[in-house]
Amino acid sequence: MRLPPIDLSRENTFGELTYENGGDYGPIGGDYLAFMLVHVGSLTLEADDSVLQLEAGQCALSLTRDRYMTSVAPETLTHVSWCDGRPQNAAWLYKEREKFAPFIVASPMVHTLMQLGVDLGLGERGGRSGVRESLTNALLHAFIYEAEVIEAERPIPQTILQARRFLEENFAADLSIERVAQQVRVSPQYLVSAFKKHLGMTPAKYLWRCRLDYGTHLLQRTGLSISEIAYQVGYKNPYHFSRQVKLAFDCSPTELREQKRNA
Repeated sequence: MRLPPIDLSRENTFGELTYENGGDYGPIGGDYLAFMLVHVGSLTLEADDSVLQLEAGQCALSLTRDRYMTSVAPETLTHVSWCDGRPQNAAWLYKEREKFAPFIVASPMVHTLMQLGVDLGLGERGGRSGVRESLTNALLHAFIYEAEVIEAERPIPQTILQARRFLEENFAADLSIERVAQQVRVSPQYLVSAFKKHLGMTPAKYLWRCRLDYGTHLLQRTGLSISEIAYQVGYKNPYHFSRQVKLAFDCSPTELREQKRNA
């Protein structure tokens, strides 16, 4: 993905912190970009409606509209570094965010870029603000590239397998993308994108294929009328079912039933 640079203005910062006995950071409201890297221990990250548990060696990119917060459990030693800012022209990034993994194992490149930013400190002397913003954009590019590689190489995620099974078991119900996404605890945008990536079609198309497959099964193996079959497998009307059969088999439901009997 070719990424335009993000304008982070003067609020762009890098930093590091050791929690010797737990602690919280936030909540922070409004449009907010945060990159968190855990070096030692573990940390819970809340980004709008999602919650992530990061362990040592992992990093996460968060883009929030309403609420960002991190917390470390009491009596826990945790060391983290971060990069954050208020993005000014990141609508495209908010849109693309659901397409890649929320966290990854930090690569040597990510560690190096983060450390360079931390070493700059918070001052503005010598044009550090511009260097800090450039490092943030480089860090963003590195994370997205590595997250996309991981997504491309990993097996089908369990959430997508669960969504597929839910569709297969409930195809006759009046389902929406939002309901399926809620069932497997992901956003509708991620569900559509990941389902298509790993299974080659959208959840909606898979749902209609399930309805058609079971409908033709009933058509060929039962004496139910075409209307009864259509309503039983989730079609709103028999015409829609008949049209789908025609498109798939190049014959009407009645002709498909006759072919089965003759065979």
